[in-house]
Amino acid sequence: MRNRGTGGLIQVKGSPFWYLIYYHNGRKVRESSKSESKQVAEKLLQQRLAESGLGVAPVQDVKNIRYEHVRDAWFTEHLSQGRYVRTMADGTVTVGGLNHLNKFFKGLLVTRIDADLLREFIAARRKAGAADPTIRRNLVMLRSMLNLARKEGKLRLADVPHFPMPKDSEPVGKYIQPSEFAAISSHLPDELKPFFSFMYHTGCRLGAAIGITWDMVSKDCGEIKIPGALMKAKEPLTIVLAGPGLEPLVKMFRKMFRTPGQPVFHTAYHRVAWARAVANAKLGTFDKKTRERTGPRIHDCRCSAAVNLVNAGVPEDIVMKIGGWKTRAMFSRYNVLNTDRIRAAMELGGRYVAQRMKKQA
Repeated sequence: MRNRGTGGLIQVKGSPFWYLIYYHNGRKVRESSKSESKQVAEKLLQQRLAESGLGVAPVQDVKNIRYEHVRDAWFTEHLSQGRYVRTMADGTVTVGGLNHLNKFFKGLLVTRIDADLLREFIAARRKAGAADPTIRRNLVMLRSMLNLARKEGKLRLADVPHFPMPKDSEPVGKYIQPSEFAAISSHLPDELKPFFSFMYHTGCRLGAAIGITWDMVSKDCGEIKIPGALMKAKEPLTIVLAGPGLEPLVKMFRKMFRTPGQPVFHTAYHRVAWARAVANAKLGTFDKKTRERTGPRIHDCRCSAAVNLVNAGVPEDIVMKIGGWKTRAMFSRYNVLNTDRIRAAMELGGRYVAQRMKKQA
């Protein structure tokens, strides 16, 4: 006789192996030890009891889990957290790149997903013309699915394989020196200068900056509150217009007529205007016929704002808040940020840029 809760070992007629008997969440589980040795079976039983105590799913349950099971659970979690999804023409809601995983791993048992199969997926995606950074994002998504299933006790740690990862993409932006931005700005049309000045000093994402309307601007024109719907991270962002680089915008806004729902910045033909200004500043080239261009990009203003703020001595966690970056999320979550701190940071960054422009003028 064994003590209650310690499971048991039995032999089944017609099989030379010992079988384990134990309970998991009130349900009786029977598993073959695949061994004729009672000692080996006893060790496996103790292992299974320990795993069950930690909430780890029995092997039999894991064997029946397919890709679609972990995908659907992950997708539900993805939606509940308000993360980015896209709606297809037929109304289907999905996540970018998910269709490639669905096609390759369709109906597959999770226990069959190992490093070798993942290498086959990488080879298949490369053959289809996918770039390594894109394939990497596909695999990160799959790994998140398996890790979520593990955290929920549906998979064991051993069921999550090693993920061979292709190389990630290079840094997304290049730094534009303050003197270089001043040169580019001097060749921009007057109606576009406020928009690009805002981009360079705040690091705001292009899509969000274009979408700023008057109802997002405070009464004193000193703050802009961008709603989460315009942000990639789906979280609202407050931008304080302070410092030498942004104070002229505040003065300009106060003289303008406010129409709720209407864009604050003039942004028509901004891409062509930027490319021409870069070429005229002799920092790149622009072909009027083919529209091919070289030199600093508009997106580089976002990178430059981060560099300027950090170089000016603004703590990195505050810079992340200002620009809406979500890396080092745990640290930032515990860092309480108020308008006064943002204002001080923007004034510090603005003075740094203004000083650099004077020195190199």
